Amino acid sequence: MIKTITLALVALVLASCVRGGAEAAEGETTHLIIIFHVAEGHLEDFLPIMTGINEGMSGEEGFESAVVYRDADDPLTFTLIERWESRAFHRAHYDRIVESGDWANILAMLTETPVLRYNEKL
Repeated sequence: MIKTITLALVALVLASCVRGGAEAAEGETTHLIIIFHVAEGHLEDFLPIMTGINEGMSGEEGFESAVVYRDADDPLTFTLIERWESRAFHRAHYDRIVESGDWANILAMLTETPVLRYNEKL
């Protein structure tokens, strides 16, 4: 269940990334930086998703790693940094999650649509 929810979490933010931003070359490593604002009363459900994200995503093709930060001043705000082999792998992952419908469970835990940006390491 945590794997499904973790995968859904990533899909949730992908809706934002598909809409905008400059395209990186499809074969280049990409980093996603995602900011989540969790609704009061949902932290208990959301926190295990964040702490298990590397394990839950380990089987996803093209997924390399993730690091999660919790805002020191706002414990309901999280920043997730994911590393993917390419945007194409991330998009394929997103499509699978959308088709499954699981990402709606994550959306219900948030106060707003997550902020997501593709980033390239300098």
